[in-house]
Amino acid sequence: MDVIRRARTTDIEALERLFGAHDEPLAATLRELMNTPHVSLVVAEDHNGIVGTAQLTVLQGLSWNGATRGLLEGIRATRRGVTSALLTWGIDEARRRGCARVHLDSGLTRGELREFYARFGFEHSYQGFTRAL
Repeated sequence: MDVIRRARTTDIEALERLFGAHDEPLAATLRELMNTPHVSLVVAEDHNGIVGTAQLTVLQGLSWNGATRGLLEGIRATRRGVTSALLTWGIDEARRRGCARVHLDSGLTRGELREFYARFGFEHSYQGFTRAL
């Protein structure tokens, strides 16, 4: 991997491949995220093109005494070294943007990743609720 940089509209097709979806709803969401000020959507790129992506959303709310926090999600990579680089980027970027904590959104069904995430200082400390609408 050579560089992590902000995603551009010219990256949409490669990002769709990473997510395994080639449809307008995903492309529209990617375009919107690229233009949302509190969202950083990045790609990891090497000589072969786009090899990974991640999204960091900076949130302010009433939880944790109003502390700014980052939500790191949408990490997709073609190999684990890229995932490590994207996690490091997300932690560093959250810190740079004044976040007091960073949450990593990852499915509970992916238990094999808990040890991997723990190496980056993440603790399995939160379980929320989800409702489809």
